[in-house]
Amino acid sequence: MATEPDQGENLCLQCGLCCDGTLFRDVEIQPGDDAAKLRALGLPLRNDAVARFPQPCAALCPELKCRVYADRPARCQQFECTLFKAVAAKKMEFPAALKTIRQTRQQAVKVRQLLREMGDMGESIALAKRFKRVKRKFDAGEIPAGLDTETAYDGFAELSLAVHELDLRLRAKFYPDPM
Repeated sequence: MATEPDQGENLCLQCGLCCDGTLFRDVEIQPGDDAAKLRALGLPLRNDAVARFPQPCAALCPELKCRVYADRPARCQQFECTLFKAVAAKKMEFPAALKTIRQTRQQAVKVRQLLREMGDMGESIALAKRFKRVKRKFDAGEIPAGLDTETAYDGFAELSLAVHELDLRLRAKFYPDPM
């Protein structure tokens, strides 16, 4: 049986939703974070009103490990999703948490596939931004190339429902409880 720290690490290594553009659009850099070092490590920082880097994270490896883990920003160090906290507090069994992750990742894959079918190939952009971009096009009456109007609107309806289902899952199981 795995020890608790191993379970937490294993849980995160099965998930990656906080880094792959599913949970968040970007990560804000905090006072004390070394922006120059983060840039040197390959994080593409933007300076709007606040310095941030986009999700999916450039440091996320295919095996869901962070290539800058030892030097990751404070927000990344501090973040624990609701699911992680539930397992740590023994309010949820590890296998049940893995099942939740698997189902949520499958739903995110479905959303990504539907976004591609709607003509959005921006795999390096957070899901929420991609959906918003597709929605704006539909609101403007733009039909994706290669689709007739009925197929496009049916596809957009399916995408909207899939995004809604994913959002409900994320809110219930992953986003931290509001304070």
